[in-house]
Amino acid sequence: MVDRRAKAAGLSAGLPVEVALHRDPGLVILDPAPSSWLDARAFLGHRLLAYSPQGRLGRLGEAFLDLRGTERLHGPALDAAERVRKDLHSSAGWEVHGGLSRSLTVSRLAAQAEDQVRLVADGTEDPFLAPYALKALPALEAKSRERLARFGLYRVGQLQPMEIPALGRLIRPAEAVAALRQAHGQDQEALPLLEVVKASESARWVLNPALPKHEIALAAWLWELAWGWRLDGRFLRRLRLAWWDLDETTHVLDQVVEHQDLWCVVGQIQARFRQEAERRVLIQRLELDAWMTSTQPERPLFTEVPVEKRLALEATALRLHRRFGAGAVRLGT
Repeated sequence: MVDRRAKAAGLSAGLPVEVALHRDPGLVILDPAPSSWLDARAFLGHRLLAYSPQGRLGRLGEAFLDLRGTERLHGPALDAAERVRKDLHSSAGWEVHGGLSRSLTVSRLAAQAEDQVRLVADGTEDPFLAPYALKALPALEAKSRERLARFGLYRVGQLQPMEIPALGRLIRPAEAVAALRQAHGQDQEALPLLEVVKASESARWVLNPALPKHEIALAAWLWELAWGWRLDGRFLRRLRLAWWDLDETTHVLDQVVEHQDLWCVVGQIQARFRQEAERRVLIQRLELDAWMTSTQPERPLFTEVPVEKRLALEATALRLHRRFGAGAVRLGT
């Protein structure tokens, strides 16, 4: 929604802030600290609880809601989804659109259409998914999509007639099973309770081609993951990093996260990783298991802005205040 409105106002990525404010005097610039996003996310979860106890809050304004079994309270699922849309519009002024399906993959794709709530009925998942590119299936990693492209497979519709053994000969069998379930709209996993904060996460990074330890941007990868969890209201407490060499030798690193800023933490982990990865063998994949809490630590787990950068930001903020008024910049916490 933000991208669409920005383009309509003549804005684009990389445009200087002062030029953007001249083109759109009503523009509000948010501070990088995600206080506004966290407040909006908490509000969204609270409003959705009035319609169903089961759901999952995603990122960047995305949420999944299980409306099965709520017909006596809110009527048919399509009517209930429309009520949710109107409720969020009237209470928060948000432009809401969504997709309605038993499949998580289908509902996410259907929500991309800006026509309020789009219903994909049972039995129509295959023709709906067929035109999409393979990147629409979350189960397929980039390496697998590249391999399938070499065999001339680019669309979801090309995978739908395939059997699991045939696809399993091209990519990993477990990945083939998950991808075919999504390709047919059969990913109908039960959603958790909205109030429950997921306490652990796992992430996998396949290096293609394999790289030596000093060329792996481990700190940046960990930073991006941990920052995303921070946007979900969770704070990193402990993690376990495992990596494999080309000869499939397993290495493990455990780290307890204390009250430090996040960039310092990921820098320490990267230093330990490069120190403990002594063998001069290329590394082909990494796996991370992280444990989190919803309690904020004494110090925020995101980077402290360096002094030089902070001074530059303050000077820019002061210049914007002088030229466009105090409402031009909204500071975070």
